[in-house]
Amino acid sequence: MADSDYQIVVASADQVKWIVKMAENEGWNPGCNDAVAYQQADPTGFFIGLLHGQPIASASAVKFENFGFGGYFMVVKEHRGKAYGKKLFQHCMNYCKDCNSLGLDGVIEQIQNYMKAGFNIAHTNMRYVGIVPKLEITSDNIVEAKGVSFEKLMQYDRRHFPSCRKHFMSSWLNIGTNRSLVYLDSDKNIQGFGAIRKCCDGYKVGPLFAEKFEIAEELIHALAGSFEDCKVVIDVPVPNDNAVTLVKKLNMMEVFETARMYRGKVASINLNTIYGLTSLELG
Repeated sequence: MADSDYQIVVASADQVKWIVKMAENEGWNPGCNDAVAYQQADPTGFFIGLLHGQPIASASAVKFENFGFGGYFMVVKEHRGKAYGKKLFQHCMNYCKDCNSLGLDGVIEQIQNYMKAGFNIAHTNMRYVGIVPKLEITSDNIVEAKGVSFEKLMQYDRRHFPSCRKHFMSSWLNIGTNRSLVYLDSDKNIQGFGAIRKCCDGYKVGPLFAEKFEIAEELIHALAGSFEDCKVVIDVPVPNDNAVTLVKKLNMMEVFETARMYRGKVASINLNTIYGLTSLELG
């Protein structure tokens, strides 16, 4: 049973760093700049559960226009099973009460609890890890994302996510990632988009969007080629057979599975062009 001295507050910048550190301790392998980049998306969407003034639990509920995405649902081990996490989860649901729909990427062990809260599985994801070799072949079609029209990039990103996420993507490009690349066709239309960021262990690629298998392959090699002996981590939507084929071609190994879940009606998204999710924490 939860202690009466339990308090839920909006996380400060330092407390968001505590959240990300806790995620590191849980083995989630966060990005080195995730704390700063994520908070830019929704400064009031990160929460801390305080017991006698000390942080013991965390959660996020980031609002993108009329869509919300939850994450960082964690409780310090010795305080689990006492309803602290449940209270924090409900706080997040209340925070997003004006959103038409909500999403999250849940660990398999918690799926039943999320279903009880009205969430349904849209698809499963698999995290893969492996060394992606650097190729000497370069493509004139691949350019730095920062050199492309931000408006066009937002339009392309919107095709792969339930809502526009302008503030997050601006922060992602400028703070959260080490490099972001776009694949342009001969008419300068965006046919692929990928980003890579340094993590506690290796580098995470996310997002990785591409209209064709070959484009996704070129992008992941170009991103990984920015670093020597690049150990890549990527979260792949399992229904995209081409994405699974790509990571297996790169001899990447399975790490753990999650499930993308939604509550409320969400427009259909073509998973066949999503080779890597942007983030398990913010979608």
